[in-house]
Amino acid sequence: MFKMSEQSRNSWIKKDDPKLVSAKQKDDYVDLLDDRRTSSDFRYSTRTRDIPKYKYNKERSLQALRQDVISSDRVKYAVEQVCQESGLPEEEVWKQAEAILDEMAHNLRIGAIRSFAFFLVKVFKALFRRIYVNTEGVERVRTLIQEYPVLLMPSHRSYFDFLLMSFVHFTCDLPLPVIAAAMDFSGMKFFGWLLRNCGAFYIRRSFGDDQLYWAVFTEYVQTQICNADNPIEFYVEGTRSRTQKSYCPKFGMLSASLEPYFKAHLPDIMVIPISISYDKILEEKLYAYELLGIPKPKESTSALFKARSVLEEDFGNIHMHFGEPVSIRSYTDSRVDRSVHSLAPRYIASLTNEENKLLHSLGYEMVIKQQKRMVISPWSMIAAVMIQNKDGINTKLLIKEVEWIKRQAFNLGAYIDWPGNESAETIIRSTLNLHKNIVRVTDEDIVELLAMEPPGHHYKQDELMQAAAQHLILSLYRNQMMHVFVRVSLIALSINSCTQDILPLDELYNKYAFLEKLLNRDFIFQPGCTKQIICRYLLTKHFDNHGKPLAKPPKVIAKEAQAVSARLLREGAFRNMEVLSLDILSNGLNALYHMGVVSKEKRDGEAYMYPNTIKLSNVCEEIEKFFEPPRLPSASIILETKTIIVNSKL
Repeated sequence: MFKMSEQSRNSWIKKDDPKLVSAKQKDDYVDLLDDRRTSSDFRYSTRTRDIPKYKYNKERSLQALRQDVISSDRVKYAVEQVCQESGLPEEEVWKQAEAILDEMAHNLRIGAIRSFAFFLVKVFKALFRRIYVNTEGVERVRTLIQEYPVLLMPSHRSYFDFLLMSFVHFTCDLPLPVIAAAMDFSGMKFFGWLLRNCGAFYIRRSFGDDQLYWAVFTEYVQTQICNADNPIEFYVEGTRSRTQKSYCPKFGMLSASLEPYFKAHLPDIMVIPISISYDKILEEKLYAYELLGIPKPKESTSALFKARSVLEEDFGNIHMHFGEPVSIRSYTDSRVDRSVHSLAPRYIASLTNEENKLLHSLGYEMVIKQQKRMVISPWSMIAAVMIQNKDGINTKLLIKEVEWIKRQAFNLGAYIDWPGNESAETIIRSTLNLHKNIVRVTDEDIVELLAMEPPGHHYKQDELMQAAAQHLILSLYRNQMMHVFVRVSLIALSINSCTQDILPLDELYNKYAFLEKLLNRDFIFQPGCTKQIICRYLLTKHFDNHGKPLAKPPKVIAKEAQAVSARLLREGAFRNMEVLSLDILSNGLNALYHMGVVSKEKRDGEAYMYPNTIKLSNVCEEIEKFFEPPRLPSASIILETKTIIVNSKL
């Protein structure tokens, strides 16, 4: 067993004083579990907490909060509209509104919070070595909460994210956040109730055109923001990232949360990006097989208790970084005119085009801010090397390769969790031991990958899929640092694809812009190559009698493209198993849709897609300028003779 001290020297450290490094503290971070290991958990969970409050907050009970929602002008207006459009009696529609609120509302109670804190701290001490939080960020939140309504926007990589947020707020004597949670969790016996009593409010993943639901949801969120009862926490990415890359932001919750500012209910709102980084992900195997199309198990209390054996495992460290707050007033200054809403009732939801554009820009900016404060672990770099050495690699060579990646990431401004007073060999061997479920070191000092067993016994054993799962688990960790390199990589790829001695800057820009557009569902680029599998699959689709490609639902296209990828992998056409990831294939399809290469139509309320073969061929030709694609079958259409010619290569 290799052990390391907690010292670290990294690129964006403001204070480089060795006196600030100890077992409990490093750089600007403090380990919140340190005191918990030497003092009473009961006293911790029952202590008196000194909690800051918003200066204009008016105390109200949970019942008063619900009454404020149900009696609001917004909900009354929605009830009237639904009655007029549906012909239902008003009494029945009011019952529907109350049922929506009952289904949604949190039931934040201090007794439940203290009980959960007592239980949760024991779980965290069993699972994690340290939970690091930047003290400067915590103190900044404490000050802001007294002056402004606060929105908390953490990154979302694990189920543990919202538990960690509540744990940190409870430990640091900050007001507990109320958390927008998916309805899936409400069905968990006992835990669904417990989470609701600890501040979770449950919302449907999609409300569509349900006017009444939108009204109750919007009013419920906005009344809590305007009164600043508690900070509101939600994930701008919308869902957990199964790939460990950041997802493109969603705007429904963001729009509802910031509308009170745009309509001059509030002088300002503070939005705080929070970056949560894990040494080891609890759901790593689950994510890998989910990306291959194996459905995730339904959230249930019984499944949670069956998984209690994980308490015996070591999941390393967690870093949580509270970032610089964004003032919505400053962000929108001189860019929007709030007076345009003065002539319309404030309860009618409507934002201007300029406000929607700002929301769009802000969503991307918050995700980028989260990325900038992510902590890169040594395992992320090891995983990047192992992906290219699946047959094994000598430990000394592995160390050399990892140190090279570390230097590049450091030069690009990444924070790397790399103890400054330990040798590279000690750090890497300790990290390999932490991930001994994925790799092992042989007697010959070769680092080898271990086979991945599928979750559950119902899944048919398949060597290709097991190998793909192994590859995807490594890719999850490598992806944790991809945002550091992606822009530099696209520029390098654009330059390397040039066949001339001189590359005009305009051409470089055009090449880069094309790649950014092509990959904008896989990486986060502020608005202003596995895709080729999707392109080639779409070009070999069946056609109807009129020579038009048959339309299919996006999920069907992704699954069929995955089957094509699996066949080509088995035939040795290429080796990159990430093309089996349904997430990447779906992202490729969405990118092509936004590029105008794929069209979408509705059939019985379900989306269907089909390609424009000419535009798609042009995109394939552009991709080929950057690298030599594998020789795959593709189709050419001759409309005059209504025939399809299959070529060996585009």
